[in-house]
Amino acid sequence: MGVAVIRTAHQLLDDKPLLLEDPISPLLIGDEGVREILDKAEKHSTTTARGLRSHVALRSRYTEDELCLASQSGIGQFVNLGAGYDTFAFRQPDWALGLRIVEMDHPATQSAKRDAIEKIGIQTPQNVALIPLDLEKDTCSLAVAAPFLDPSLPTFVACLGVLAYLRPETVDGVFHSVAKMPKGSRLLFAFAPIETNSPSCAASRAAAQGEPWFTRLDVDELKDKLVISGFRVATFLDPVQANERYYKGRHDLPAPRKTRLCQAVV
Repeated sequence: MGVAVIRTAHQLLDDKPLLLEDPISPLLIGDEGVREILDKAEKHSTTTARGLRSHVALRSRYTEDELCLASQSGIGQFVNLGAGYDTFAFRQPDWALGLRIVEMDHPATQSAKRDAIEKIGIQTPQNVALIPLDLEKDTCSLAVAAPFLDPSLPTFVACLGVLAYLRPETVDGVFHSVAKMPKGSRLLFAFAPIETNSPSCAASRAAAQGEPWFTRLDVDELKDKLVISGFRVATFLDPVQANERYYKGRHDLPAPRKTRLCQAVV
């Protein structure tokens, strides 16, 4: 729900055109949540808040752009792993209507999301399935999505804002599981970079809120892990590329200063 608040703040407070158009998140947090954002706009205008909002919007925008390109090249299946309160499945653009979309998430989170979606009167589209999965206990195999997904076909898997909260061995398991999918499958994920544990760093803030980060990675370490897991190609959206692609002319949200997004191809 915290991410839904951040995405709503982006809809309400930031310059147009937005990095991410998301009309569903404001509905999820409700009128009271919207009023609180507007009444406390200064809280969302700090350097830290704008930096986090930029990252949250960018990771979804980049994922959706890359998924669009993948769909044009023939990939017809999309798995949102650890989807949380992501809204893509419920605001699909025309190009996504032919996809088979699966959200996999912890049973408790997914149950709460189902209730929230139903409360605002939105029906789950026919091309969408919500499948409970606890990544710390279960393998993220396409078999758990059968018969909705065809395990013999290449699949686009996204995993955003999740890996940092998993144990390192669980992260390795996610990599190995996706790398076993059919050739042409891909995994686009956000990762927490290695940084100092100063009181102001993102990891320290997360720990103070009771959600410690267990896995942080640097680019070179990731390249090795992905090759060992079985991926053929790994590319990263670095700050220069992100700035060129998404932040030209923007003065409201800061472009990223670190590489946090990776796409690996089977």
